[in-house]
Amino acid sequence: MNKSNKKIILIVLLILIFISIYMYSCEYNDLGLFNTLGGEEETGNEKNIADEIDISSNEYFLKLKAKQKNKNPLNDINIRKAIFYAIDRKRIVNELLGGYGEVLDSLFTIDSYYYYPAWSEYDYDLGKAKEFLSKTEYGVDNPLIITIGSGDRDSWQTIKKMIKEDLHKIGIEVISNEPSNEWYKDCAMKGNYELGVWAIENFDGSSLNFNFSSDKMPIYKTDENKNCNNFYWYNNSKADEILKNIINESDTVRKKELYREFQGILVQDAVILPLYSRLFSIAYNKKIENIDISIKDNKVFFNIENWTLSDEEQKSEDEINEIIIGYEGENYILPNSLDLDYISNLVLKGLWEINENGEYEPILVEEYYDSSEHNTTGISSLENKVKVMLNDKISWEDGTPITSGDVEYTYNTMLEDDVIMNIDEDYYKIEEIEIINEKEFNIVFQENVKDWKKLFSVILKEGSLNGKDISNFSVKDIIANGPYKVGDYGDEKYLLLKKNEFYLVKSSEIDSIKILFDTDINNLISMLKAGEIDILSIRPDLILMRSLEENEDLDLLVEPGNVLEHLAISLKPVEE
Repeated sequence: MNKSNKKIILIVLLILIFISIYMYSCEYNDLGLFNTLGGEEETGNEKNIADEIDISSNEYFLKLKAKQKNKNPLNDINIRKAIFYAIDRKRIVNELLGGYGEVLDSLFTIDSYYYYPAWSEYDYDLGKAKEFLSKTEYGVDNPLIITIGSGDRDSWQTIKKMIKEDLHKIGIEVISNEPSNEWYKDCAMKGNYELGVWAIENFDGSSLNFNFSSDKMPIYKTDENKNCNNFYWYNNSKADEILKNIINESDTVRKKELYREFQGILVQDAVILPLYSRLFSIAYNKKIENIDISIKDNKVFFNIENWTLSDEEQKSEDEINEIIIGYEGENYILPNSLDLDYISNLVLKGLWEINENGEYEPILVEEYYDSSEHNTTGISSLENKVKVMLNDKISWEDGTPITSGDVEYTYNTMLEDDVIMNIDEDYYKIEEIEIINEKEFNIVFQENVKDWKKLFSVILKEGSLNGKDISNFSVKDIIANGPYKVGDYGDEKYLLLKKNEFYLVKSSEIDSIKILFDTDINNLISMLKAGEIDILSIRPDLILMRSLEENEDLDLLVEPGNVLEHLAISLKPVEE
């Protein structure tokens, strides 16, 4: 090759390099890549952004993000839909849950009466994701930069990492925050995020009003308007109307239709993307049969009256059938009377109990007359009064009858407790419990409360607290009205529950339940494998579940729970 040709090739190469640099600068010009932070030209010792920091760092992208003209990019429905189509939810589930879980396309667990797979519309589809993003100014050639946050739960870190990888494919660069125990309080509750990963608990839909009604945004929280958990800052008048109709609807078939319609609106608005139901799993000795899990509260003791023991484990009439349950935690201090946790509702019952379909079934009640539901009882609908008749056969563990006075005592005690009042403001809407006789009373309301039965989920014996705080009483204070009563305390190392012979309905084959406490789950797992305990709730750890499933002496039951893991989008406006 002669010198002339070499010179021509060199000139062409220089031109191509210059063009490449120019095109690169144009590509990121809107993001300020080649501008100084102060907007001044680089002189002297000043450096541009690319020289200052590692271009792979969050700091780098945060500085680029600051240059983006649109401070509210997620207000664009096309961007939100592009994000949802770009996320491979099956990959996330397989990574975290293996074959034990599946993608959730609803706000309700797949076993729920209200389940409706509305989000199946957002099956993983990169083509659709790119198509929606192409309707905006962003894409692979001009990436959008957004942030994602969560608490420090390990599974959330995995989810964020995989979302970041997925969105990169379509031209969205995601910056992860530093995980923190305080992220939910400091960021999610204040709307200081763009994408967020967290979980909400939902069984029968009663909490959805607090999560999605426009009047439940945190800025509207007052002493009268509590539970303002709309941390998505979602505002849709049609959705508000449906949620109000749900609150006032008692027919479950109609309520199911309303929930379906509501979920359809959320899908079109693309404000939340369900990922999966957090798994609830128990491992247990094969001597116990007919165990099930309740989707309403994920309790081991859901159907204990139906539990049976294998033939070889059956004791004679003179012997006691006992099971031993491991519990990861400390002793038997109760967090509050409405959250009995490991005791579930074995020892304390209420007037009504909600079933798997979200319907209330009478437990201690024989019948009632609600003036808002019945027009033939002679009770004026203007009175806002419900007449309740207790079952004649219900008793406390000592055989004394459960009376109207016990109901009044329970209500008055709760009314005095600020913690309980913060849980549900509807307690304030009861004017009084009006006693008619030992077995009959009226609930008098200041205003109509449609879902009033929820306020009587626990009944305590009159005088049982002896002046103690209802939200912090000990298991020692419990006088039972459920299928079991509290027996031995075991120096806070174990709790023994014994069958309550005065319980109303059929009793279980299990005569006693011993609950062993240990803060070390590994100790409990070893005891389970050694046959020293019979049942143990375990975390959804893939390696652990697989090893327990291979154990010939144990059975493993894994079910989707009512805790919904999801990707959230904040619609709170950011000032330009």
